[in-house]
Amino acid sequence: MSTSSILESSSDSDKIISEPPAYYLRIAYFISVWVFKAVFTFGLGAQRLLLRRPPNLLRPEPRIYPIRPTLTSLVYRPDDPGDEPLPVYVNCHGGGWAVADPAADEEFCSFLARHFNIIVVSVDYHRSPRWQFPFAVEDVAAITDAVLKDESLNIDTAKVAMGGFSAGANILFAACQLPVLKGRVHALIGFCPVLNSNERLEEKLARRPKEAGTDGLASSAAFLDWAYVPYGIDRNNPLLSPGMAKKEDLPKWVYIVGAEYDCLWFEANRLAERLADPEVERTSIPEVSTEEGWRQGTIRWESAKGRIHAFTHVAEWTSKKEKARVQMVEELYSRVGTWLKDEVWKSQPVS
Repeated sequence: MSTSSILESSSDSDKIISEPPAYYLRIAYFISVWVFKAVFTFGLGAQRLLLRRPPNLLRPEPRIYPIRPTLTSLVYRPDDPGDEPLPVYVNCHGGGWAVADPAADEEFCSFLARHFNIIVVSVDYHRSPRWQFPFAVEDVAAITDAVLKDESLNIDTAKVAMGGFSAGANILFAACQLPVLKGRVHALIGFCPVLNSNERLEEKLARRPKEAGTDGLASSAAFLDWAYVPYGIDRNNPLLSPGMAKKEDLPKWVYIVGAEYDCLWFEANRLAERLADPEVERTSIPEVSTEEGWRQGTIRWESAKGRIHAFTHVAEWTSKKEKARVQMVEELYSRVGTWLKDEVWKSQPVS
């Protein structure tokens, strides 16, 4: 089944069609998204220019595949990879489909590669508003296919995982459903994933705890959605709203992390609950309270208590809070890596 056939697979009665907003909103959204892109790009560039690169980060190898010659992927190898084929983790950065690049997640990519002996490939995609859905999904699927065929990487194709942050998770949860990747990806990880584009922002914001304060996505979600979702598209389509995907269309192993104060928490939790096997006993995750996480068969769910969207990347204002955030994030990354190593990889046959 091609991408186009998946896009057209919903019945008319199930469709929620994306319609153009009022003309004045289109002008406002156009200005907002380009200002957002300019400010973000300037800030990220200034940060990389002025701040010393942490010594714990690996130096990635840039790699370009002919299937997408204008997009550069970054390959993070372990310090001592050895000669045996290694598992591979394909990472996809967030940024509302509009900003950031593969180096945005270098702390996570370096941590996973260094501590768990995994080859991590951080991929890129064409960004909105110039490139709207489904271009990013097709980009990531095509590049991932090229990565899995790249013999120079020396990867174990029986141990393949994909993961992403926010909009990057949205793209990967969609890409793994495409025929070119279906059945070749064994595990899927989503941090604060965008899973449902079929609900209004107001509905998502209304579900947040009263003590959560202002949601950082409240000011940008509308224009980022406008920039990514073309008019006339079905918002229930599982490539746009992966939370609607059939269970059999996703990998067997799934690890979803939501942030308690994030307006995306509910849709992340809802997918985890739907994927969990009701016939299997639900148990706790080591070092995580039962209120903040569980595991049920091949599905894991974690809720980061008191955290906002993108808590893995957004620094706190005080050194004490920032130290606590960094420790909490490293522990989370370690649980993800341990899950891959001790559960997912051990369940896979030797290639």
